[in-house]
Amino acid sequence: MKIRKRIILLAAAGALFITSSITASAQVLHEKKFKATAESEATLDLTVSAPGTSWIEKGSEAATVTIVLDDQYNQDVILFNGSQNFTYRLMLGRVGVGDHLVRFEFNRKQSAPKASTIKIEDAKVVLIDRSQPEFQAIALAPILYARPNTVGHFSDVPLLMYYETERNGTGSVIRYTVIFSNEDGGTQTSALMARWGRTTDIEWVIETQLDTQGKAVKSVFQGVNHEKKVFQGGREADHPVLIVASDNNNFADSGKSEMRFALRPIFADLSKSSREEVMDQSPWIYRVMAEEMIREGKITSERTLGARIADLRNYLYLDAHSEQRNGALLSFAVKLKGDLTWYTSDLGIGYYKIDRSGYFRTTIRLPQETTIDKIERIAVRCDLTGNPRSAAEIGAATNAQCELDSVNKVFMLNQQFQPGPSFPIKSSPLKLAFGEMTILQGDGTARN
Repeated sequence: MKIRKRIILLAAAGALFITSSITASAQVLHEKKFKATAESEATLDLTVSAPGTSWIEKGSEAATVTIVLDDQYNQDVILFNGSQNFTYRLMLGRVGVGDHLVRFEFNRKQSAPKASTIKIEDAKVVLIDRSQPEFQAIALAPILYARPNTVGHFSDVPLLMYYETERNGTGSVIRYTVIFSNEDGGTQTSALMARWGRTTDIEWVIETQLDTQGKAVKSVFQGVNHEKKVFQGGREADHPVLIVASDNNNFADSGKSEMRFALRPIFADLSKSSREEVMDQSPWIYRVMAEEMIREGKITSERTLGARIADLRNYLYLDAHSEQRNGALLSFAVKLKGDLTWYTSDLGIGYYKIDRSGYFRTTIRLPQETTIDKIERIAVRCDLTGNPRSAAEIGAATNAQCELDSVNKVFMLNQQFQPGPSFPIKSSPLKLAFGEMTILQGDGTARN
């Protein structure tokens, strides 16, 4: 997202059983021990709730659990799912042969003022040794220190980490990406919805080049201003340690803050889908996304642009694949039954159009309480930035083309902020020249 953003100054700095706490005054919630028979990556499925908390309510946002492993601070877990049981999938890191101690503490300092209770339902430790196929993907996953200005504010929280693999010459690359609950800087909220189809922030963190033997050769991370940088920071075993370093959630390989997170990555094959498909597979993310927008006062019934948008249930979410050539831009529009208005994804703004090729998602803001069965027509349009006027500009415009390969899903969120059923629309591959618009029919055909 190529716009000006503020850089954050970094702050320097099995069974279960537990012994004394690093912070003697901390309230111990649960304690166990586990035994490793081989050097392993330890992962944790922590099923927990925090009665009386709610991500949507200021002052009651979440309780926080601090995890201590072998008397060393390991990570914090912000319980964004509130009073409902939820399983947080985490990494504990590399452990050697022998007994290990893990403790779960109530971190009152980093909990909301009204958070008073944490109930741990289950804490399942799984050990993954070098003989298991998943070992490398877990071992190379990053540990992230929180952006300093988010600590204590329940903002831009890392929700889920996924990884992808791809061939690269004679070796391969493994890439890690994090879905944050929002971003406080960078693209304006209304532009996020138009250009990316969400208000979460999905950012790749680090990728590692592997040789033909599967040995890590070099790691590159996404630095501030989306700059690719060679990773030269510290590691815990093989885990690179980074910090979220800018308001739009880019990273640095030095610096620390009061909290850190170690999410267990899940595998994602996005060769035939958009990144937002990961959200669709974990639909609870939509609720967290929506509730953060409400709590931060970013929802309005007014038709405004910028930081405030409509209730996220008022949008049509559209997922497609296309190729834009020679500066072409793509947008979509919807007509409702009994309504002459065409509602557009770009809101009449050139920057809000889709300018990238591949799989993508966009949204269209619809009138309040619109349901998906009210949709009559969906159209796609091909444009250029600006309005060609000179002979040279007009000549160049004739080469601009949008190739819409597929519309994969079209849905709205239900009352619980979960993706509803997809509108039954499919289209054969289409080629549109600059200025052309095509109506896609719900029966799978298309017409001009």
